[in-house]
Amino acid sequence: MRKSILIVDDEPKVLQAIHRMLKGMEGKWLIALAESGAQALQMMALQPFDVVISDLVMPGMDGAQLLTEVMQRYPQCTRIILCWNADQPHLSRLYGIAHQYLFKPCDASTLETMLSSLFSRTEVLKDQKVKKVIAQVKSIPSLPTLYLDLQREMQSENASLDTAAEIVSRDPGMTSKLLQLVNSAYFGLARKITSPNEAVLYLGVETIKSIVLSLQLFSYFDRSRIQACNMALLWEHCWTTGVLAKRLCSAESRDTQMADQSFTGGLLHDIGKMVLAANLPELYRASSLMALHKGLSAAEAERITFGCDHAEVGGYLLGLWALPDPIVDAVTYHHCPAWSTASGFSPVTAVHVANSLRQNRQANAPRESQADLDYLASLGLLDRYAEWQEICWGQSSVPATDEACCL
Repeated sequence: MRKSILIVDDEPKVLQAIHRMLKGMEGKWLIALAESGAQALQMMALQPFDVVISDLVMPGMDGAQLLTEVMQRYPQCTRIILCWNADQPHLSRLYGIAHQYLFKPCDASTLETMLSSLFSRTEVLKDQKVKKVIAQVKSIPSLPTLYLDLQREMQSENASLDTAAEIVSRDPGMTSKLLQLVNSAYFGLARKITSPNEAVLYLGVETIKSIVLSLQLFSYFDRSRIQACNMALLWEHCWTTGVLAKRLCSAESRDTQMADQSFTGGLLHDIGKMVLAANLPELYRASSLMALHKGLSAAEAERITFGCDHAEVGGYLLGLWALPDPIVDAVTYHHCPAWSTASGFSPVTAVHVANSLRQNRQANAPRESQADLDYLASLGLLDRYAEWQEICWGQSSVPATDEACCL
């Protein structure tokens, strides 16, 4: 079935330009146009759309108002905002509303690549049970604006590390948490980092972006609504997993991009737990109790309860954001790495093993703490497992409980 896209803009010339850009994809996608938010909602009431792309500034109902209505009425629809730049007024209103942002002028290649990636990644969850669960989710966050600002800065022609540090400094609370984490035993830096500029210089923009993204996502979910999920412990687990995944990747390869992707995958690997706990709290609590009383892993109990597990939900969310495929795969398959199509050591391997090693440090290790040794053997990496344990726990002093937990 062809994917359907609704484009909304009050300027007919803009609509025509976007339509021309996508004209070559009309055999693959169904493209519809609307000149106002009201018209868009009327069209959506008559037929479903997979994606809505709306201009931010429109008379009457603006893009933020339209996407809020779409989020409430059609939560399974992907919501993309079209605006001039990251500094546009009222853009902050879209946090938690828009899944992705497109910045004008947008060329055909960028738009086509974004949509193709979006459709390919969201199709990773082919099971209709998964899509039914996602359709019940009322609170799927968008990429945080601070993360987007960092991303746009580093993609600009005049990218500057000083500017990246200045972007982080705009949020005093984020700066404090960032410096607390950077100076924790996890990184084992030789000197104390006292400013965002030093943090960016020592750890790199990609690592800082990942930390910013994870911190803002954990802050997004109202902890008072997630009683079945201990947010502080979950943060500590994700943080440690990310650090260990990066450490493993650095030991296996000099590919710094893969190491950064492993770090991000580890930080976000359990984001699906928060999505489920925040949106379906009673079912999530029942799933947690089932795992406890029946001796099941969390993922096994989730599959019985929801028809999918938190890893698949997390992968779906990152697919909506069009994060790089290796990160999406690392999250989606961190319990079942053999299901991934990645060959050789990859972020999937790093996150799977790091997650296993971190959980095995717990007093009552859950069932999913055991690494998939058959998977490692199939990659010819089984003999590395013992050394990986030494690399993770023997390189530096990594506390068993998080001294740097800053939620």
